[in-house]
Amino acid sequence: MSAVFLRHSGSVPTRTILYSEMRYFPTHSLNPMRSSLFIGGLLALFLIAPRSLPAQSNEQAVEAAKEAAQEWFVLLDADKYEATWEEAATLLKSKVTAEQWAAQVRRAHAALDSLRARSLVAARYTTNMPRAPEGEYVTAQYRATYGEKDAVETVSLKKDDGTWRVAGYYVKPGGQ
Repeated sequence: MSAVFLRHSGSVPTRTILYSEMRYFPTHSLNPMRSSLFIGGLLALFLIAPRSLPAQSNEQAVEAAKEAAQEWFVLLDADKYEATWEEAATLLKSKVTAEQWAAQVRRAHAALDSLRARSLVAARYTTNMPRAPEGEYVTAQYRATYGEKDAVETVSLKKDDGTWRVAGYYVKPGGQ
């Protein structure tokens, strides 16, 4: 018989515990048919259960959303603010009218010169956004230069009926 020695650094004495005293398995007998069904069920769940989107599809989603953002920025940079609303996600359209949107974007861009450069800083995929319904989202942040001024642009995209569309836009002059 093998023995295991347990040590304790207090006033508790060391005790020898024999392997025969330890219980690793339940005392009831296992039904082979029941065990096979259980293992088969676990395997089936593993193979067919819906999983969170794998990293590869997340990367594909981010790439598709970045392309949609670039197309949307073409309209924005051409001062076609109403057209940016037309191409926006249903979520954005449900919050503001085309006229309200155009006025807000025009006001945000009033202090900025014409765009000289824009580069992606980061893009992140998620399935939930604060104060928004569940769905697929990508938030992309860009560093932009308008005239001599730096700015940070954040665009949130939502997958609407299989198409990535802008659900929010924020520009912060000063690049902070």
